[in-house]
Amino acid sequence: MQFKKNLHKNLSKKLFFMACLWLLGSQSALAQLHNFQKGDHVFVAFPAGNIKDDAFIVGTVKSVQNNGDYLVEVQDYVEGHDYGSSCIPMIKKEDPEAMALGYGVGWEVWKDTTKLDTQRLDYVVPKQSTMKLGEGKHYFVERNNLYIVFGRWKSDAPVMTLDRIERAQREAMAVKLNDLVPVFDLVKYHRKTFYHENNRPLYASERILPAIAMLEQVDKILSEQLKLNTLWSAKNRDWQEIGKTTYHYFMIEAIDKVLADAKDQLYEEGIEMAGEDKVQRLRELTDKIKRNSN
Repeated sequence: MQFKKNLHKNLSKKLFFMACLWLLGSQSALAQLHNFQKGDHVFVAFPAGNIKDDAFIVGTVKSVQNNGDYLVEVQDYVEGHDYGSSCIPMIKKEDPEAMALGYGVGWEVWKDTTKLDTQRLDYVVPKQSTMKLGEGKHYFVERNNLYIVFGRWKSDAPVMTLDRIERAQREAMAVKLNDLVPVFDLVKYHRKTFYHENNRPLYASERILPAIAMLEQVDKILSEQLKLNTLWSAKNRDWQEIGKTTYHYFMIEAIDKVLADAKDQLYEEGIEMAGEDKVQRLRELTDKIKRNSN
């Protein structure tokens, strides 16, 4: 099977059903180090903070290095990911060009570090990133599922119920994606702004109080977390820095949405029935929570 650039495009139905056979609620496979032997089929994980750029390698162990890392023969991989800082290419045949550049025996000049499909190279991969094949597939499918849940909430279609959001939090903890738990807490505030606990849509006037509670929570988060506030409020956001952690990436995306939707409530007909003081409080919060303009 050939994997595409993004995990979300390259997970085949076969991969999905194989992963779903693994027991739910397993601990993070990345936290479990295994001692693989020659001939073992392995999954080498390169998770990304934003999940959408997750990358991985499927291969066969050819030998174990002195430091515990593995020399693997690649079978499948995510195309487009830069493996240059994670994998060491090892030549199967001598490469005069590499030797002329001083790399010595056993090296080849690796010009395109997003490609692993050359027939002349094997790769040394980190032990701490190497997992059992089934564990790795399950782990990355679960990460992808959580990404999809978050994306569906952002798009408002279909609407996420509180039960589904809480289930996503449990799923996140099961695969040690704890950074997503507080993000989904904010998602729950958003859900309560638009729907009653019995799933009845709220009238415009009924949304003001929960919208206030939601923005007060956002204000609290930004006030307590200087790093997050700096990254979120910057006029020109540093997405490379933001993407280093799952928490910063998804919390910033969530704050953007809840703030925009709260502002929209101020233009709904009938909000005056909530009380002038309540409407004014919501307006104050939307004015207070702003990004830098310069």
